[in-house]
Amino acid sequence: MKRVLITGAARRIGRAIAEAFAAEGYAVVVHCHHSSEEASALAEDLKQTYCRPEIRAVSCDLTAADAPARLMDDVLSDGGLDVLVNNASVYRRGTLASLSPELLDGDLDINFRAPFELMRCYRNRCSSGCIINLLDYRVRLADPASAGYAIAKKALADVSEAAALEWAPSFRVNAIAPGIVIPPEGVPKERMQRLIDKIPTRCRTTESDVAKAALFLAETPSVNGQILYLDGGLHLLGADFLGERRRE
Repeated sequence: MKRVLITGAARRIGRAIAEAFAAEGYAVVVHCHHSSEEASALAEDLKQTYCRPEIRAVSCDLTAADAPARLMDDVLSDGGLDVLVNNASVYRRGTLASLSPELLDGDLDINFRAPFELMRCYRNRCSSGCIINLLDYRVRLADPASAGYAIAKKALADVSEAAALEWAPSFRVNAIAPGIVIPPEGVPKERMQRLIDKIPTRCRTTESDVAKAALFLAETPSVNGQILYLDGGLHLLGADFLGERRRE
């Protein structure tokens, strides 16, 4: 039986990825930080639906000292690990000029250092595996309005490609860069639609799109070192789109 660890899997995109892997027969480890009740409920639902008693939830603050190592040791204590999906992240807006050292550290901790350390812990404890990192279409653009977040995601993109070279053939490392998926809380649907209308395909990226892409990367041995853009061509528009988005 294959096992997958998905960080930030209690809600939103992470939940869709967990459901997709469970449907394909994976024993899913549902990681969360604050959403313990939702993670436990999801794990129990998947366990009952797919008759997989191995499915479970784990709670961990990935920015705490040695947290990635402790999480990986916990997961590996009751079995191997075939796939690691680094989904957990936090998006914060803020310009380069306003980016204090504390804010930058916060963005880097959850969006780069935590997934990078999980990657290294996984590689150092297992003989082979597959890693999938969730990025953002902004890794192809200059976006000073989300400075710390963009810096962290671009660093994770670089690490994904470097690890794909250094750790092959035992480990494959790929990434997914979604576009507009789920509107932040409090954002009117009308505003989201105006943004979606500017995407070349005129449609948003669905949670299911991301989940299917993650399964494809996990199940296709010939794919390594790829960043799969699921954004309807949004990254091709350049920084001009981001400027328009900030004016919306």
